[in-house]
Amino acid sequence: MCVKINCMVSDFLRKEIIEAFIRLRFDPSKLKFDISPGARFGDFETNAAFCYADAGKKPLETARALLGELFESKSFSDYVDRGRTEVAGPGLINFFLSDRTLKGEVEDLEKNLIGGFDFISGRKINIEFVSLNPTGELHVGHGRGAFYGDCLANIFSFSGAKVDREYLINNSRESKQIMELGKTALGKGSQYKTPELESLMRDMDFSGLDETEAGFKLAEKIQENNREFIVEKLGIRFDKWFSEETELRASGKDRKMLETLKDKNLIYEKEGASWLKTSEYGDDEDRVVIRSDGSVGYILPDIAYHAEKLNRGSDEVIDIWGADHQGHVKKIRAAGKMLGWPESKLIIFIAQMVSLKGNGVSAKMSKRSGNVILLHDLVDEFGLDTVRWFFSDKSLNTHMEFDMALAKEHSAKNPVFYVQYAHARISSILEKAKSAAPDGSEIADTFKEPAARTLAVKIIEFPEIISSITEDYQVHKLTTYAYELASSFAQFYEKVRIVSGISYNAGALTLATVAKETLAKSLNLLGISAPNKM
Repeated sequence: MCVKINCMVSDFLRKEIIEAFIRLRFDPSKLKFDISPGARFGDFETNAAFCYADAGKKPLETARALLGELFESKSFSDYVDRGRTEVAGPGLINFFLSDRTLKGEVEDLEKNLIGGFDFISGRKINIEFVSLNPTGELHVGHGRGAFYGDCLANIFSFSGAKVDREYLINNSRESKQIMELGKTALGKGSQYKTPELESLMRDMDFSGLDETEAGFKLAEKIQENNREFIVEKLGIRFDKWFSEETELRASGKDRKMLETLKDKNLIYEKEGASWLKTSEYGDDEDRVVIRSDGSVGYILPDIAYHAEKLNRGSDEVIDIWGADHQGHVKKIRAAGKMLGWPESKLIIFIAQMVSLKGNGVSAKMSKRSGNVILLHDLVDEFGLDTVRWFFSDKSLNTHMEFDMALAKEHSAKNPVFYVQYAHARISSILEKAKSAAPDGSEIADTFKEPAARTLAVKIIEFPEIISSITEDYQVHKLTTYAYELASSFAQFYEKVRIVSGISYNAGALTLATVAKETLAKSLNLLGISAPNKM
């Protein structure tokens, strides 16, 4: 039986099946192994036998041979319920864990929910996210990368990695955005002007400053407000706030990078500007690194910044960018090839666009459309928990639609309400049990009820979900899991009486307690509260 939480049920069973296949001289590469669709079909299932139908092997015979080979292993025989594990239908194998195994797995998980897992222990990961230009407030599009990055960092940390969360402050005095902001501050332009920015400027003094310094001063104030909002309102913390102006430009690291590129014969002059040969390394065209007026192009500090991050010794450097940065990926990838950066170490994600759906109409949001919804307005209107859930509930690389009517629902229709209510309901049950006496039963005694077994199997799936996210970065798997766990508990609660008068079912209460703790940890990793009352 597994004693370490990172020795997961599916890993153990998959390993046993692969070894049995090899002994039978079958190729295990096409093996499929899943949680069963319902308790009557077992706890886990494999259709491995069907892999050989095309090779003239009858699936039913293959499945029987495989199961017989599996039971030659004592560890396998001890782990599953031999009397119930069977070949079903034309060749599926339905695995039932023994009650002792299932009970042990639930108890092992409970012990590790607080301390975390060691799936990626020792791995060093740098995650840079949000990092908007300090020319205005965060709009709804920024929320996707913000919440995704925060959840991903939480999951990596919980899984044993050393995670550095980083925010790049795009505050270079040479930035065209900063200069345009300065023109607006001095009344010479209107770029980035919003009612919020006008209110901010009324309380500031720009006298005696040129456009660059006025823009820099205003950008500092905007960034200060954004930082307060990110930390205090969104609950997102960063380990490092990296200033482009101070740590790249003023330190001369961008110019040092320019010399490195020149030494490698990657720079050429044309029309009074210096160009980088990115087109030779997969980019669509060459890029300007020094403009004809002597100012630094955008790509040079970006290259210097990535070199800086990669040189810190991280195993992975993850960038999470907005949809408007899609075209920037090729530039950085080209630079990486030029400088010999390991491609596997630099991972770039693009957060796709957000739409708001209200009254059956979907209005696509774009920060250049003039129809911008600020993130703080969305959070104020629907609450942080709801916004976080909805923003984390879809894959980052797909378009996201925020259903405002659904977000307002305080019913089971609203998934975050449904999951939080399940947690609150279990909390209420535990409170009632304090004034009752236990009946002496154990978790395994509840497994006669299929809904209890289904709940237990769903609970022990939690480490599998977390482990898979550390491999494929699909954070939305966790919202799906939390909802399914809440649903499994609801079905369990319908079938099993936990507290009855002056006594309670001790085994059922223990199972409910672990379900509550697993729900709480899932919500915690998503940055969502787990209320005890609703």
